[in-house]
Amino acid sequence: MQVIRDAGPLRNIQKLGVVIERLPSAMDEGKLQQRLRAQVERRLRQAGIEVLPKREAINNGLPYLYVNVNILKTEIGLYVFTTRICLKQPMLLPPEPLLALYASTWEIGGVGTVGVGNLPTMLESIREQLDQFCDDHVAEGVKFNSDDHLETSLAGRYRVSGWIKQLADNFSLFDK
Repeated sequence: MQVIRDAGPLRNIQKLGVVIERLPSAMDEGKLQQRLRAQVERRLRQAGIEVLPKREAINNGLPYLYVNVNILKTEIGLYVFTTRICLKQPMLLPPEPLLALYASTWEIGGVGTVGVGNLPTMLESIREQLDQFCDDHVAEGVKFNSDDHLETSLAGRYRVSGWIKQLADNFSLFDK
């Protein structure tokens, strides 16, 4: 799966819509779709992003976060799933007349398995990807003043320190 992780497009994101594909009926069980939407919107708000109704975002040419989950039940009692989160932003394609469309400018995805009775744990994969989106967004919003000193709000300092800790935890001088 291709991953687009250039955080530059996240720089000026203040608000966006959220589009979540309907979960397959095998996994929806009524409340899973609602839990997923609540999880996504809550995490975006924690990162300082205003969440708009999807129609409002799309009708006004604003970006939206697209969340997709696909699932396949196997014969051995497991579900195989893929998850994908994309930031979709409006683009203009030349030549005249310009064609306006949405394109992915940041994207991440994953694949996993989960037991039949444990479908809600699949949301953990989405949470990890959403955390990466929010961490990249917060990191892209970090500014340095003219003396190369870090400028953040008090809330931003906490989020940035979490991002730096995550970076340090995942850094290795040597591949194992």
